[in-house]
Amino acid sequence: MKNVLIGLLVAAAGTGIYFFVIKKKTEKPIDKGINKEWIIGKWAGETKALPDSTIARLHWEFRKDGIAYFAAGDSVKADTLYYSWKDSLGLLIQKTPSDSLEILYEVSKLTADSLELKQNGNNILLLKSK
Repeated sequence: MKNVLIGLLVAAAGTGIYFFVIKKKTEKPIDKGINKEWIIGKWAGETKALPDSTIARLHWEFRKDGIAYFAAGDSVKADTLYYSWKDSLGLLIQKTPSDSLEILYEVSKLTADSLELKQNGNNILLLKSK
């Protein structure tokens, strides 16, 4: 009887270890960052600049060399800006690389076709890839 009981305990322990190892292999790791290369390219979106104002169409183009072009509305002329990554989710926009005036966006979502930027935690700007 003791041998049967010991055999069942060993079998139960082996089954538990097997399922623990299988579960560990199948769990996907949590993505703690974003692929910063996906920001490269042209993006478009809409925003309400001020309450009671008309909706403005926004156009962004991010290049690999840290230069970003920005145009609002139907403007033909785009502003040249500079961007850099402050940390894993912080996108810093400046007029010149040495400019002390800067805008910090939190990148809350970045995929190959969607970019979501937050400013001060509540102003959300959603852009789609062109």
